[in-house]
Amino acid sequence: MEKDVKKNHYDVLGRILELVHQMSEEERFILLAYIEKTMKNRDISLEEREHQRKSCTIAVDYVNLDRAITDYARDISPSGVFMISKGAFQVGEEIFLRINFPDEQNPFKIPAKIVRATSEGIGLKFNFKSQIQKEIITTLVKGLKKRPGTTV
Repeated sequence: MEKDVKKNHYDVLGRILELVHQMSEEERFILLAYIEKTMKNRDISLEEREHQRKSCTIAVDYVNLDRAITDYARDISPSGVFMISKGAFQVGEEIFLRINFPDEQNPFKIPAKIVRATSEGIGLKFNFKSQIQKEIITTLVKGLKKRPGTTV
């Protein structure tokens, strides 16, 4: 399995280099500027985290393009969540989440802003509408414990 991942990694890098080699000098400068901007924005969003995230597997419901979808949180903190998703999202987009915390009868509902979009999923920062919402999510996240058969 590890050899397949490495092979795929080198295939991707080889293909990228091949395509870059075919570009004009101007196209290379444009690509470089784009990559540098993307990496800078990525680093800034990672540095801005207020809290460490906890690994988890929690169902998250939301509406995207008028469809109700359930995806799963990979990690969560009192300030945000990374959600595994194959949906098409834009950084800056706001979506409304319903997080189904284990052992809670009522899902926690909260708007969140997309601060990072990758091929794996999206990083979201919670958009608290009140201090009470912030306190509730902090309590729920702190209450997550490692249980047999889960990643929490």
